[in-house]
Amino acid sequence: MTNDPSKRRIEITDKRLRGEQPGDGQGETAEPGMAVPTPEAEAPPEAVDWQAKAMEYLDLAQRKEAELRNFARRVQQEKDDARRFAVEELLADLFPALDGLAQCARTYRDQPDGADPLLDGVRRTVRVLESALSKHGVEKISEAGVPFDPQHHNALSVEESPEATAETVAEVYVEGYRMGNVVLKPAMVRVVRPA
Repeated sequence: MTNDPSKRRIEITDKRLRGEQPGDGQGETAEPGMAVPTPEAEAPPEAVDWQAKAMEYLDLAQRKEAELRNFARRVQQEKDDARRFAVEELLADLFPALDGLAQCARTYRDQPDGADPLLDGVRRTVRVLESALSKHGVEKISEAGVPFDPQHHNALSVEESPEATAETVAEVYVEGYRMGNVVLKPAMVRVVRPA
């Protein structure tokens, strides 16, 4: 053995580190006077607080689960918003046609069913379209006699009346539509207000 530290050869004295079992007959090299470590003589590994580690991992798992739930909720909300926006655009394009058909049916409302096949077809078309809209949660805004609400009504004319106690919808010229709390198209109305 040399005294130069850079040229010393390190020999593994613990058979477990060499992959051997203690007492398998292969010789051990150790410096004279140096004790061969045994499992009983080794110091125990540092004590680990397993409960604290478990709580740390549980907290991490709960946070990741909450993040995943929030992500899924955001994705679902974005999908719902995109779908609703697409439906709103489609309905905005269809409302003028529906309004025209409904106006035609109102204009000839005095004619009985069966008097004119074309008028009957228009009336049926209006009923089918309104039924389809209702089936998908679209409601009409067509009530007269209700308080005027600028969110739901577009006042085309305003009249003063001594009998009126508040701004009230007197007549609906063109129906409006809403889906839930979202107004898709305000109703065109005549409003009376107190004099």
